Amino acid sequence: MSKLYTPFELFGIEVDKGWWPLVEPIFNRIKELNEAGAHIEIDQVKEKWGELCVCVSGAPDEIHDMIREAEKKSVHICEQCGKPAERVINEHSWIYTLCPDCLKERDIKVSGTVDESNRRIEEAGECSLSTRTVQIRKTP
Repeated sequence: MSKLYTPFELFGIEVDKGWWPLVEPIFNRIKELNEAGAHIEIDQVKEKWGELCVCVSGAPDEIHDMIREAEKKSVHICEQCGKPAERVINEHSWIYTLCPDCLKERDIKVSGTVDESNRRIEEAGECSLSTRTVQIRKTP
């Protein structure tokens, strides 16, 4: 049987350079642990819902804690340039974490922020859009 490759092996880091400083310490620590005998695999590094998403296999809690911290920070850092940013929603409901300059450079038309959307949803008594969840409407 031929080897099955992970998305990381096939595509590498699937986020822009603004988030690389968030990922680098995780990679460095994984390298140190693997050199000491661990068998941690990086499965995927991507953007999902405007947030950094790092998937690993065989990692100890220390690595998962580092990943959670980096993912949490990513929603306030421009994925493209690393400047302060917030998650915004475009007219097609795609979520981006980009600073105003990078939004303009990419010509993304913003319809609102994730925080604004959450406030409207909560005021209507519905579930909010939290990290990596979808909006769910209550049924009457």
